[in-house]
Amino acid sequence: MRYFNLRLFFLLLLTAGSVHAQEPVSADHFAQRAINRFEEKDFEGAIADFTKAIELNGQQQEFCFYFRGIALYRRGRLDEAIADLSKAISLKQHPRFYGDRGTLLAQKGDFDSAIADLNKAIELEPKNAKAFGDRGIVHLMRGEDTAAESDFEKCFELDKSLETQFKSAANQIKQQAVLRAEHQDPADAEIVKFSWEEEAARVLKPSAPVATVTTTPVSQTGLRVLGDPTAKDQPGPPPLLDPSSTALPNDRKPDTIVRGVNYKFSAAVKNTGAKTITNVQWAYFLVRPVPRDTSVYIFTSKVNIPPGKEKTLRDQVPSRVLPTVQTKATIAQDRELLKERVVILRLEYADGSSWKSSGPR
Repeated sequence: MRYFNLRLFFLLLLTAGSVHAQEPVSADHFAQRAINRFEEKDFEGAIADFTKAIELNGQQQEFCFYFRGIALYRRGRLDEAIADLSKAISLKQHPRFYGDRGTLLAQKGDFDSAIADLNKAIELEPKNAKAFGDRGIVHLMRGEDTAAESDFEKCFELDKSLETQFKSAANQIKQQAVLRAEHQDPADAEIVKFSWEEEAARVLKPSAPVATVTTTPVSQTGLRVLGDPTAKDQPGPPPLLDPSSTALPNDRKPDTIVRGVNYKFSAAVKNTGAKTITNVQWAYFLVRPVPRDTSVYIFTSKVNIPPGKEKTLRDQVPSRVLPTVQTKATIAQDRELLKERVVILRLEYADGSSWKSSGPR
């Protein structure tokens, strides 16, 4: 059950048999106004009204605690939000309650409890695509790549529309991991040369902007990846881990032709060892000194590089949409400020063995 349906269900329960009043006079009226305030993003007002509905012992108390918890989360009060979701769970075993508490626990870095909650959400609703995707994100944050990929595969099988947002969030987590890690060069492969280029493009739908990661401290729990609900101009976590999103997952903007830029990357890898290389995971870093930030792009290339041979790996990232006033000269000027480097993250060999570069910094 998605969030929108849950909210609609609660509204139907409240409006059935109730009379609209301009000023709330009963628990149900307070709850109904709280939902309206929640939808208008008046979270303080929603919290106050849900509190009053709870104090007056209105119907559907579990939903009052749930929505108050989400409103508290939207105000950056994470511990109180978790407490309210826990109270909702004690009143009703609802998969959405478990799923959303799990995502909030993940933001605190309590991955074990988060996994337990998401397991319960899936147990209660085996076709809960979002719970599979969220559990995949938590596995990825714990470094459990195989388990994460399995959950993502199940999520996309159940709901294809979630694929773009989960892949985007997963990529951000991988980027953070690459930025935090120390990288060693493999003994049997070397980067001979590398480059990147821009290509003008026209796309039907605006793509997500290039993920830029600042070098300000990043929590080991991945909080920067999930988003900070208290930060100015930040809406909170991305949709996959945002229990308070009011948008339908299937909402689509009309197709629009826009001007953009495709980024194409290449790196020539030479096999200096004795085993044939069959797979290369590599990262292309673009570092801007002022303001100091780093963009990293991670690629995986299936190859066949015998000992002593060299092969050029090529890949690209989705188009970046440009403002209409931006010119080629602007892009070229920005590029002059960038410093570049390429790192080999992982190698796989024909004999089934592998090598990995990164480790905790």
